[in-house]
Amino acid sequence: MPAGVHLKTARTFRPDSPELYEKAKEAVAEVGSTMNEHINSFLRWLTHETDELPERPAKPE
Repeated sequence: MPAGVHLKTARTFRPDSPELYEKAKEAVAEVGSTMNEHINSFLRWLTHETDELPERPAKPE
């Protein structure tokens, strides 16, 4: 495959704020996941491929 050619088109997720992104990164790490895995899991739920939402950490007290 020539350099610079990718099998998948790049997509960009832009959260509303840098703080939201940092909080999300910490949350997915807390449940042993990644941002990519969680976004894909949510999209599968949204498009009715599954009824399972991705895990999230316990609510802070």
